[in-house]
Amino acid sequence: MKLPLLSGRQVVAALTRLGFVEIHRKGSHVKMRHPDGRVIVFPFHDEVDRYTLKGALRDAGVEIKDFLKEVK
Repeated sequence: MKLPLLSGRQVVAALTRLGFVEIHRKGSHVKMRHPDGRVIVFPFHDEVDRYTLKGALRDAGVEIKDFLKEVK
């Protein structure tokens, strides 16, 4: 499934709706944690690379279809 081109702000908002909380931001990277312990790190850019985002979602155990439901 192909991801749309999203900004870092849109990614943070969608992950927040999925229950993730921002725990750290340094430089251009954001680290978020879910209450069940899953962690995701991704670049906070104007345009987040689709391939990078897909890999970060996979590493954090977030289904792409669930993520896309929360993108607005």
